[in-house]
Amino acid sequence: MKPSGGAWRPVNQQEQKQTTNERQCSMKAKLRYPSPDKVRQMDLAELRELVLADFDRDITPDEIRHILEICDALWLHSGDSLAPHAELTSGMCSDGFADVLRMLRYSNLCEIMAGQLVRVLRQHYDGKVDWVIGSDHAGAVLSHDVARLLKAQHDFTEKSEGKKQVWRRFQIKPDEVVLQVEELITTTGTLQAVREGLRAGNLTPVNFVPFTLALVHRSDSFDFEGDQILHLAHYDINKWSPADCPLCKSGSGRLRPKDHWAELKGGSGTSQQAAHQHHEQQGDDGP
Repeated sequence: MKPSGGAWRPVNQQEQKQTTNERQCSMKAKLRYPSPDKVRQMDLAELRELVLADFDRDITPDEIRHILEICDALWLHSGDSLAPHAELTSGMCSDGFADVLRMLRYSNLCEIMAGQLVRVLRQHYDGKVDWVIGSDHAGAVLSHDVARLLKAQHDFTEKSEGKKQVWRRFQIKPDEVVLQVEELITTTGTLQAVREGLRAGNLTPVNFVPFTLALVHRSDSFDFEGDQILHLAHYDINKWSPADCPLCKSGSGRLRPKDHWAELKGGSGTSQQAAHQHHEQQGDDGP
């Protein structure tokens, strides 16, 4: 039956599809160019809708911290003496833990962070970049996106015995300039290993950009071989032996981050019980 009042016409499937597409575009447009406050309120699903073009500005440290935490890539102790703290693989205690690859696995967020590193670089250096090189493995993911945005060549060093980084596949020309990029700098040990690998793996001297890029910096060193380390976020994360750990002395239990991430994020209460259970299984001194 045709509806009364006004002209009737059958549903135009093309128009209906166009209306649906316009509605979807309108919803996505609401996320475009989000303010720092808006980004800090986003959940993971919303963060994964972001694109590089959304950030035509410098991202703030608070935004980076929020993104890392939502991606389970960063944990910092709250200061609550009852809340558990991190037990590192080395057996040391720590009041923070960063695993940046947990965020970089989301390709849109990796590209956004790469874009921000390029912005920082261009604020300090306007010279040429022929190569962008990172370390195996997480550093290679981020350095690839930085290279693509700079339209540079890319490769990464490979892990070898004794924490060495080896350069195998290409010869860098004498007039080419190399930019080093890392996702996380805890010490400058990896930077040094990559640079030594590059020097050993090339027949001629390698020229480097007078800056090194890092997404997360948690080192005491802010320069490398006399050149400044440019970073997007810095965190003061401490390490102690169990005997010297002030958190242990205050009654805080230790938890392995990768095994007890939810408990660490939960703070005290059930997470503290998990810490006690963990050390009853491991013994007082831990592994």
